[in-house]
Amino acid sequence: MPTVTIDDRIVEVPAGTNLIEAGQRVGIQIPHYCWHPRLSVVGQCRMCMVEIEGMPKLQTACSTQVVKDGMVVRTKTPAVLEAQRAIMEFLLINHPLDCPICDQAGECALQDYGFKHGQAFSRFRYEEKRTYPEKERVPLGPHVLLNMNRCIHCTRCVRFTQEISGTGEIGFFQRGARKEIGVFPGRPLDNPLSANVVDICPVGALTSTRFRFAERVWYLDKKPSLCTGCDVGCNVTIEHRRGRIRRYKPRLNPEVNDHWLCDFGRTTAERYDELPRLLAPRIRKDGTERATGWREALDTTTQRLRARSHEGPLAFLGSGFLSSEEAFLLAALADAVDSPHRAIWVDSGPARRIPNPQGWIEGRDAAPNRRGAELAGLVPGKGGIDASELLVGDAAARCSFLFVADSDFGRAAHDPKVVERLRAAQFLVVMGWADTPLARVADIALPVATHAEREGTFVNVEGRLQRFSPAFPPPSQVREALSVLGELLARFRPDVAGRSIAEVFADMAAQRPAFAGRRWEAIPATGTVLESIARVAPAAEG
Repeated sequence: MPTVTIDDRIVEVPAGTNLIEAGQRVGIQIPHYCWHPRLSVVGQCRMCMVEIEGMPKLQTACSTQVVKDGMVVRTKTPAVLEAQRAIMEFLLINHPLDCPICDQAGECALQDYGFKHGQAFSRFRYEEKRTYPEKERVPLGPHVLLNMNRCIHCTRCVRFTQEISGTGEIGFFQRGARKEIGVFPGRPLDNPLSANVVDICPVGALTSTRFRFAERVWYLDKKPSLCTGCDVGCNVTIEHRRGRIRRYKPRLNPEVNDHWLCDFGRTTAERYDELPRLLAPRIRKDGTERATGWREALDTTTQRLRARSHEGPLAFLGSGFLSSEEAFLLAALADAVDSPHRAIWVDSGPARRIPNPQGWIEGRDAAPNRRGAELAGLVPGKGGIDASELLVGDAAARCSFLFVADSDFGRAAHDPKVVERLRAAQFLVVMGWADTPLARVADIALPVATHAEREGTFVNVEGRLQRFSPAFPPPSQVREALSVLGELLARFRPDVAGRSIAEVFADMAAQRPAFAGRRWEAIPATGTVLESIARVAPAAEG
């Protein structure tokens, strides 16, 4: 591989690597607006000018590739700094001075580079600024608003719709200083990936209809996690304030979702605001429901599991929203009471397709972890009752005990007919974060954390095992499902009492062949494939 020297730092890179990427490898940030690692190179903004030894003029780093050994590049010479100041002056000539009211403030490349590479005055007369009257809040589609006055013509959004989503709704109109972006007549920006143009816009020209004026970004805490909208397993950053999720943003994982996130995935956190929260254990006795403590709730559940006068099966219904570790403990609890009746229910959703460098990934489950739960042992044993018999048939009515491990496992948890069928069990225990109709008819309701409040692993449609971590703690009376299931299991098997999630994962790896040889601490940031699942197609359409 050729070597290149950038500001006296030597780095070896594959042939064809551009200078922006080469600089990033040695910690040198070359300023840029139009370049994006997954979009074509256009050299539009001219902000990334550098000096290359042997070349008479400055060159754009985005379009200059390392093709031979010994290239010498300088990014801080007087000529380069003057070029950057000139570009910033041109960009700011017509840009509105509305940073205090702009949604992009705090994460704006124009703002950042203005401080680093600009100057504190303008030689341009304010009265001659170019403006786009009546184009400050133009809806391009259901998820994106355009403020044309802030646009710097980087064309990232145009190239995204042409090269990534393949839908081509956005284009340039007019010419010269009056050119503007917009959507073609009759073609609103309404593709499944449309909100990604907000993420890649380097300024405040494109803003999200859902996040617009919702929160200042410097107040947000940001934690890595996984999307729960489907079984693609997109990597996201949960951005929240004081435990309330404000938005999901895509987090780079080239093996899964790359830089992107679908519009549906961005909305999945809204369920935590739309559904009432189960905040304390409840117990129903003699037809009366009342709040209770965790000890009474778990003691009563244990007594019902230990009862010797069972006139029907003990059944356990899991969910694709359970982590692999939670599913493993639920299956272990079923084993502890000699019950083969354990299963999961996952709704089928519309296909969600996410592009990545290998092509694309398509998910069809409306939950993130059906595969992980099944691989962890949550499948019916010989003669066991499956999920459809409980939800569609009359199997629940024959059960002396039914444990539903997720109060919001799917649409059925809100269906009065399904709730009535499950309620027909002699004793019904429902665990979950949401106070759904199913939780409200339970004999015992156990409040547990959302995925943003706990840690664990999911296995996506390609068999990739990925970790997720808590973004913030759960409410005071709410516990993690792993802790609840672990305590119930410890009452039958004292040897598993007080297990940490790493220890539970180790037990699962020792007992479930799909997880063999894996260690909790060794799961890489991009995940690790447990089983080989063929792609539906080798490349993205369009």
